[in-house]
Amino acid sequence: MSWKWHKSENLPYLTVPRWQAEGIDLGFSTRVGGVSRVPYDSLNLGLHVGDDPTAVLENRKRWLAQWGVPCSRVAVGEQVHGTNVLWVKEEDGGRGIGEVETLIPAVDGLVTQSGISLMAFFADCVPLFFYYPDIKSVGIAHAGWKGTAHKIGQKVLRSFEEAGGCTEDAWVAIGPSIGPCCYSVDEIVAEQFRVNYRETPFLHTQGDGHYLLDLWEANRMLLLESGVRSENIDVASICTADNPEWFFSHRRDGARTGRMTGWISYKE
Repeated sequence: MSWKWHKSENLPYLTVPRWQAEGIDLGFSTRVGGVSRVPYDSLNLGLHVGDDPTAVLENRKRWLAQWGVPCSRVAVGEQVHGTNVLWVKEEDGGRGIGEVETLIPAVDGLVTQSGISLMAFFADCVPLFFYYPDIKSVGIAHAGWKGTAHKIGQKVLRSFEEAGGCTEDAWVAIGPSIGPCCYSVDEIVAEQFRVNYRETPFLHTQGDGHYLLDLWEANRMLLLESGVRSENIDVASICTADNPEWFFSHRRDGARTGRMTGWISYKE
């Protein structure tokens, strides 16, 4: 597996070593090492889920300290299960990290050529990480079933292309999320994929009007069709719902649960 555990003393996380070797700080957090109480125990990094904000801010402080990055050098989007993508600039540093009122509104994809770190939050949805070596740009996307069905990954790639990037040389990492072992969806969801994809081999019939949905494969297929080379796609294949000791899961735990973070930064 290209994704590996980084066994920090305080905050273990997953990363992709070859990205780190390129000077890209990339991480996906766990639920371990924070101060939040049940049911948000313990490293909940989401301010929008009903947890004590004081605890969340302490958790974020611990996460940022691990990377040596101040709050003023981080940007966070609102995440509305859409497909809007925004270029983050130097002046966006600090947005959304300390309070929800300053979030970059209505975006699920963030891309940057600056030294601002990008941070998004997950509890089953797919984290997509992007690196365009030729234009020294990185990005992150929040791809739940809606974002995946409506091809947010493709829209992020187009944003890089419009800035002069070559998708054939792009790197993309698909992080931990709910896996096909645990993600049952109904006909309404399945139909959204049939409308937007030529083929849907990632939908597996259960026989009762429901399907097991493989979001990893759906996103991988989309990336390949968009021109990303297979060897440049790193899939974690780790299910958040099936690993309660490590991850929060909205499908498993319900609405009152925490959020992990996906983190990416291009080290200037």
